Amino acid sequence: MKTMISIVLPVYNRFSGLGNGIRELKAVLDERICVYEIIIVDDGSVNKDQIKAIADLHSCNYLRNDRNAGKGMAVKKGILASTGELIIFMDGDFPFHLDVINRMIDALQHHLIVIGDRTLPGSRYAKETVIMRKAGSRILSLLISRFYVKGITDSQCGIKGFREKTGKAIFNKLTQSGFSFDVELLFVARKNRIDIKRLPVHVVEQEGSSVNVFKDGFVMLFSLFSILFNQAQGKYRINE
Repeated sequence: MKTMISIVLPVYNRFSGLGNGIRELKAVLDERICVYEIIIVDDGSVNKDQIKAIADLHSCNYLRNDRNAGKGMAVKKGILASTGELIIFMDGDFPFHLDVINRMIDALQHHLIVIGDRTLPGSRYAKETVIMRKAGSRILSLLISRFYVKGITDSQCGIKGFREKTGKAIFNKLTQSGFSFDVELLFVARKNRIDIKRLPVHVVEQEGSSVNVFKDGFVMLFSLFSILFNQAQGKYRINE
């Protein structure tokens, strides 16, 4: 029996490349000759009808938050609704070359969690990252890799994969609704001694990002403190 694969795509407002991205993703999965589902999670977009139409056109499952709840909540909704034995989530604007999908599926045969890491040798960028964004990201990465998930220098890379039982157990523990959910899920994995495999990725050129370095960075700092508070209260323990 073929392994069922679930791909979760969180989407918020931006959808211009969604249709083309799904076509390319389906081509990769079809070439692999696997059973799969693609879940689009619309996080309260204003253009919901257009996103729903794209989902229907490409036979994707469509889930929606009535209001913008944050990327963390959108991904969590998709992960918990998935039916695959292997689950991968990736930003709905398709920021990576899709060869990573096959490499991630292969790696999940041997590891419980597999994540993209833009700092690994072999990773490539389409163009230089804006200086201020790169500086802000580097500061946060140093803080996170030093005190939260040691040895992982790119917690925010927007593609991560899990075996079903592990992924759902972790996401059932998550509390962060925004960008800090990536840190929280890796933190939970580490606290429960779950192995994490990192893969290099090829970043493709994107339209302007919705991330605000200062605003989102401040919110993440506050969220990081709440993760430590949750840990002190024993909220992240996964029962075997």
